[in-house]
Amino acid sequence: MTPSEVEALFHRLAPDLDAMAAPWSVIGSGALILLGVPLEAAADLDIVTGVDGAERLRSAWVGWLDAAEPQAPDGPWRSLDFARYLTPWGPVEVMGGLKVRGRLLDAPGPIPSAADQLRILRLFGRPKDLAKAAQLEAWLATA
Repeated sequence: MTPSEVEALFHRLAPDLDAMAAPWSVIGSGALILLGVPLEAAADLDIVTGVDGAERLRSAWVGWLDAAEPQAPDGPWRSLDFARYLTPWGPVEVMGGLKVRGRLLDAPGPIPSAADQLRILRLFGRPKDLAKAAQLEAWLATA
């Protein structure tokens, strides 16, 4: 998705996210785009919430639920409730109760700050996350 598509998707879904009455945060490339980092694209919008929030979204977005196999619950991160949605405006992944290296992910606020995004990207530690962290640092250095 282009940056404008990410922004449109976020603005269309934000009312549903706010209405679920559970804390939530956007992480990953979509969050970086929403912060203003000049990325060319994001594959989807990644939303982290608690298990209760993920269940509420599953009920609200049942018509958009992707029937594909959910992610495997192994590796250094896992979601207690993972779902992928194919909305009319773009794909969304919801990670309920996301644990990274055995600890619940702390992602404060709907769009965590650049410092929090750096912490999250480094915590995941995959090459693609570290590359995004480097892009974010370069952007911050010019801001």
